[in-house]
Amino acid sequence: MKLRDYQSRAISGVCDALRSHRSSLVVSPTGTGKTVLFAEATKLASKRCMVIAHREELLVQAADKVESMSGERPDIEQSVLWANESPFGKSKVVVASIQSLNAKLHHGRRFERFNADEFSLVIVDEAHHAVSNSYRRVINWFHKMNPKCKILGFTATPDRTDKLALGSVFESVAFDYNIRQAIEDGWLTPIKNTVVSIDGLDFSNVRSSAGDLNKTDLAAVMEFEKVLHGVAVPTLEIAKDQKTLVFAASVKQAERLSEIFNRYKPNCAGYVSGAMESDQRRDVVSRFREGSLQILVNVGVATEGFDVPGIGCVAVARPTKSRSLYAQMVGRGTRPHPGVVDGPETPEERKQAIARSIKPHCTVIDFSGNSGQHRLIHATDVLGGDEPEEVLDRAYEIVDKGVTEDVAEAIEIAKVEIEEEEERRKEKRKGVTAAKVSYKTNSTDPFTTMGIRRESANFIPSAASLSGNQLAMLSKSGINPSEYSPKEQKMLHTELVKRIRKKRCSFKQAKVLSKYGFNTSKMSFREASGLLDQLSKNNWKPIN
Repeated sequence: MKLRDYQSRAISGVCDALRSHRSSLVVSPTGTGKTVLFAEATKLASKRCMVIAHREELLVQAADKVESMSGERPDIEQSVLWANESPFGKSKVVVASIQSLNAKLHHGRRFERFNADEFSLVIVDEAHHAVSNSYRRVINWFHKMNPKCKILGFTATPDRTDKLALGSVFESVAFDYNIRQAIEDGWLTPIKNTVVSIDGLDFSNVRSSAGDLNKTDLAAVMEFEKVLHGVAVPTLEIAKDQKTLVFAASVKQAERLSEIFNRYKPNCAGYVSGAMESDQRRDVVSRFREGSLQILVNVGVATEGFDVPGIGCVAVARPTKSRSLYAQMVGRGTRPHPGVVDGPETPEERKQAIARSIKPHCTVIDFSGNSGQHRLIHATDVLGGDEPEEVLDRAYEIVDKGVTEDVAEAIEIAKVEIEEEEERRKEKRKGVTAAKVSYKTNSTDPFTTMGIRRESANFIPSAASLSGNQLAMLSKSGINPSEYSPKEQKMLHTELVKRIRKKRCSFKQAKVLSKYGFNTSKMSFREASGLLDQLSKNNWKPIN
């Protein structure tokens, strides 16, 4: 299997990191082939390699991927399956359940039956769990018994606090790739976020436990009949016929939501939970994967290792204060349709391929109410990466007001708004007055067409280049970025964002209408569309 460019960079980073550190971490978002990465990493082991996972589904997935990439079937250490007991000899790779490794035997724990000197590498899947005692016990034992054995973790979590906590287990970060970068590079679908306000939904009396909403309190709030219908009806309307994954806070909520979905749209939904028998759970998931169920409501089952690329809509009916958990939930819907991005070679080609596919974006539905003192996590937090909370909160407000559903666009609008406000404050403090500068323009000059002053670009403090998405926004709007300086590009981008926020006409509309003598500086998008329709019907002759 040919690795993608970022996967090759990750493996290279791992090689460099493990040369100088005993342990390292790889951060790569859900949907970017984390299993492929650690399967490739097993090849780096000079001796045997152990892959540790914490759920049955992840264990099987890991073993299958290692076998497909290396041609060697790993030994399995789980429940009644014991590695090292094959009549055909020991496999170079052992895939083990963390629960089984920690199981007590009469002479100690199960992981102690291995000869640590035979292993040169231990890989921890979903490494954000590595701070727990069960993982530390195994990792510390390998380090103690074989100081030359390296530890390599893989996780998709972008949570800053998780990264700090993981620093107590992993000495370095070999590779860090976030969801925003993956979307910009065309490997994941864009996220469109819709916020639904539910009357009576109130989290103000929900306590906090271990950094998140208390599960019992949250379940009580989300299980109210009015709230259940407030989740089900908008989800059906927004998702339409898309394959939809719903996250619930409790088994009771999941069961009732499934029932209500089926009441509105017969036989469309099922639910799964960790309390179900594994055979029953696999049957429901299989029906969802194959399409006989459109909606799957789950409780704590589909947050990790759940790979169904056809999911087009994610409904978060389990509010959270954890970016890590929210990212896991949203990540279930950001995988492109199979095969869409494997052929194109450039980010722009991949993004175009996604836009033309049957899954051009992932729709994320958030449900809001009175959050009290809690700061709940939304799609803007996950896509915002390390942006300040001020930007993320403003972006959420922009989505909530319906200015745009595109989360990346909302973040850009928020940044522009905050920058503009800061510049106005600076100008007010300093009493800066812009000098008038004469210059020539033509009828297609975007500054003239959009009614903004080119010379104002001189007062923009930073001339840093725009991001790839920002430059693409200029090009898509009909403006060639190469014709303008970085400051002018920034000014034009700011104006375009402002027009979107205020629902004014686009530059392309303004460019045409200005030729007919219309002043479009404050014209709405709808007004411009109406005028263009009239001009078209008039064979593009001036309207009397």
